[in-house]
Amino acid sequence: MAPEPALPEEPPAPRILYEDAEIVVIHRPAPAGVATTLPPFTLVTFAELTFRPDGHAVWGQEPAARLGLPVIGFVAKRENWFPAAAVQRAAPAVRAALGGAQALAYGYSMGGYAALKYARLLGITRVLSVCPQASIDPVDVPTDKRFHKFFERGLHANMRPSADEAPEFAVMLADPYMEDDRVNATLLAAPELGIHWLRTPFVGHASIWLLAETEFLQKVMGMVLAADMAALSHSMRDRRHHSPQWFFRVGVNAFIRGRYHLAARLWDRAEQIGLHRSTREHEVMHILSGTISRMVSKGRKGEAHRMVLHLTEVHGNDAVVLAQIGHILIGMGEGDMAEEPFRASLALRKDIQHVYQGLSLVLGGKGKRDEALAIAEQGIREAPGDAALHIHLGFMLLNFARLEDAETQFNIVLSQMPDHVGALIGKSHVLGAYGRQADAVGLVKQTLPLAPHDAGNRTWLGQLLLVLGQPAEAEEHFRIAVEHAPGNGAAHIGLARSLERTGRLDEARHVAADAAAALPHDARVQAIHRRMGPPAEPRLVEVEPVDQRSGLRRFLSAFFSRE
Repeated sequence: MAPEPALPEEPPAPRILYEDAEIVVIHRPAPAGVATTLPPFTLVTFAELTFRPDGHAVWGQEPAARLGLPVIGFVAKRENWFPAAAVQRAAPAVRAALGGAQALAYGYSMGGYAALKYARLLGITRVLSVCPQASIDPVDVPTDKRFHKFFERGLHANMRPSADEAPEFAVMLADPYMEDDRVNATLLAAPELGIHWLRTPFVGHASIWLLAETEFLQKVMGMVLAADMAALSHSMRDRRHHSPQWFFRVGVNAFIRGRYHLAARLWDRAEQIGLHRSTREHEVMHILSGTISRMVSKGRKGEAHRMVLHLTEVHGNDAVVLAQIGHILIGMGEGDMAEEPFRASLALRKDIQHVYQGLSLVLGGKGKRDEALAIAEQGIREAPGDAALHIHLGFMLLNFARLEDAETQFNIVLSQMPDHVGALIGKSHVLGAYGRQADAVGLVKQTLPLAPHDAGNRTWLGQLLLVLGQPAEAEEHFRIAVEHAPGNGAAHIGLARSLERTGRLDEARHVAADAAAALPHDARVQAIHRRMGPPAEPRLVEVEPVDQRSGLRRFLSAFFSRE
């Protein structure tokens, strides 16, 4: 018999090369069986600001694995910009692991700084740095205040890379039109450092997205290894015509600068060549809601209102922006005005799921219940698969006493996501309406580990327990609801009733009185306060006993205490 073929050899397990209070350095060997067109080298990465230690995970491990590369990852334990003393202590172990072989240092933002600063120390001759800082020292970069709060004089002396530290060949990507990144890139592009600045205009602090596709990152790394600056410049310029992220990021910058028509055209192009629509929706919502929230918080609600109306006119042909404007108007308490942009959005596109829910809420608020229900049902037909819309429709059907139809909507979500909190709560309401309170309690309790501080769910659970004659258990949940949502009148009412039913009437009266004082416009809270009447006795205040012993006697007592 022919011998069986040998099984492929498993690569060595990841291991920690160095760790201290500030950083951890992890070596992840190359995965087995992955072909690559790159020359053999090790990728040495420095994590960005928010990446934290998690087992043997390192920043950049996913593209490294897809490219069949070994990776050594530096991960910071806080926003510390990889202190020089810590990296110097780690350097011998890293150099030993590299064994003098070719390596490329790679990092973004905080990590981009470290890649430039420490590559030579680690014996690395090639660097790819994205949106790096030259320093966070206020003396070095007085106008870039983004990271001054993380500067510690004891850790960050002599932050700016010097000519003696500059690697043999380094490329940095940065936007020359973003003021803070331009200030840092200008310092790093000083002639004595020899760092090549590959400009990525109009993408802000997001140049890393241009390298998101593994195939293009592989090409860029190959050119950095070959020190071919001309090819890099040509590839990056060509990349702009084919990268959805480039069109998207430039669109974001155009939008921020008030160039709304240009932004819409750029975003349309990004979607045409592969950008997922949800990315656009989330970014537009983030920009608009942030801007308008700042205006409202500064007492400029009228200006915010005028801006929304202007944007509605300008973006009359952009369904995504119109939808987000509708949601923002609801958030501003202008639900009546939100109907127009929602309807305009639906006239342009029928596949944006959250528009149906927004319009349904607006119509319901206007008392148009039948139309609100019809819009939600249309959304399920036109844009199926959205859990929030199914749950919204389920609660609407509950209000119409269509219990079986409502349960169907909640079950659709639970069939795909058994632990979905909203669907579990919705189904518990159906069971409660059927009179199956015990089963409803079981469903609500399933949600507690998933959303332990949700005041609405705790209040509903307490109400169910009161119906079942379990006021002592209900009290706990009402107290949690009151703690996390003091304005929830139903929670105060439930707490007062649970205390009353456990025989603590005067305590219940105190709860009702406090709630009535805190919520003077809540008719139901005022009603229970009137029914229970004022407390018979003042509230007892617990006073800590004063220890009359001398300081020495208290110390001796504590020292020799068995506890």
